[in-house]
Amino acid sequence: MLDKAVIRVRSGDGGPGVVSFHREKFIPRGGPDGGDGGKGGDVIIQADNNLSQLSNFKYKKIFRAQDGARGQKNNKTGKNGADLVLTVPRGTIVKERTLSFDNIAITDLNENGESVIAARGGSGGMGNSHFVSSTNQVPRLAQKGESGEEKEVTLELRLIADAGIIGYPNVGKSSLLSAASAARPRIADYPFTTLEPVLGMVDTGRSSFILAEIPGLIAGASFGKGLGHEFLRHVVRTRVLVHVVDGTSASPVDDMIAVNNELFLFDPSLSDRPQIVVINKIDIPGVREKLTGIKSQFKQAGVAALPVSASTGEGLKELLAKVVDLLEKTPPREAVYDREALPVIVPRARPREVAINRIGPVYVLTGHELERLVAGSDTADSEVRRQIGAIITGPRIRPRLQKMGISPGDKVRIGDFEWTW
Repeated sequence: MLDKAVIRVRSGDGGPGVVSFHREKFIPRGGPDGGDGGKGGDVIIQADNNLSQLSNFKYKKIFRAQDGARGQKNNKTGKNGADLVLTVPRGTIVKERTLSFDNIAITDLNENGESVIAARGGSGGMGNSHFVSSTNQVPRLAQKGESGEEKEVTLELRLIADAGIIGYPNVGKSSLLSAASAARPRIADYPFTTLEPVLGMVDTGRSSFILAEIPGLIAGASFGKGLGHEFLRHVVRTRVLVHVVDGTSASPVDDMIAVNNELFLFDPSLSDRPQIVVINKIDIPGVREKLTGIKSQFKQAGVAALPVSASTGEGLKELLAKVVDLLEKTPPREAVYDREALPVIVPRARPREVAINRIGPVYVLTGHELERLVAGSDTADSEVRRQIGAIITGPRIRPRLQKMGISPGDKVRIGDFEWTW
């Protein structure tokens, strides 16, 4: 099972606006009619009940939405880029890696069809029809489309099961799951037989529920030892825990305590989760002979343990009935993260004001809208250069340049474009 993936997503760029002038017989001076570019597509991550793992992201790691189309004449806006929808299993937590390399959870896709926009598409550039003014009746300027967002996203699946089987390796968890459901996990006589969580549907006739085997619990698992917390996270969503202990162990009670300690260290809230303790392997003669003593030890610890044999099915009916009873009393688990408490990740604000920095005899103008305008226009055209010059010498920028001491012959730079003062 692939239950964790790191991918890179990029939304579509906005389409460029265009420079166009209306040309039609008998309609002189039709004026500018360049349309705006279309919006770039978003990258959307959506929960899907039909998926059980993140296998779609095993080999492909880079995903990009479609760019917006360029504008057209007659004030026609370009077509918006198609959104890219990535489907993940229900129970997937989506995290964004920030510039400080922290993984911040942005949503918990806990319901079928629930979605989040992981990267928003860039807006389309404006066509020349937006730049008509009393002093510029024939604008040859158009904006470049806004660039899309690019992010590194971590997808982390936490299985949604009603009950989870926990316990030390080789205590019979896989055998119990196999006996209780149609699941067929790999079973062998060595530790860590199960290398991934396994789900099975249990039908008792009275009710049905999803049962999951959670591997990897040994002393130190909460700190990454053994299979570590790679699988401990799957316990978080389960409503009821079935804690299996080995009847052949020297001290089944100590085993139970050790595993519970690991659960608490990983997530203290797990200590409040309803738990059924099961003594397995009672079909072995040595275990049956000392069963009374084992049950007495658990009773002294305040636990009413159920004896079962995953091999023969003895006690299984009683165990499943008790699981159903507990599930009926235990409400479904809510999302791992409270959505109201999650940070709101929004696109980085792009300053609209033009900033001016002097580098020797060169005055560098930076401003998102201004740079898009210059990048989207044909600066090799002398008329375009004149119109950009009119913006530079206009009332918004000229006084600031003069205050900074600009002199004739100095250069003004906007992106790759240079203009002589």
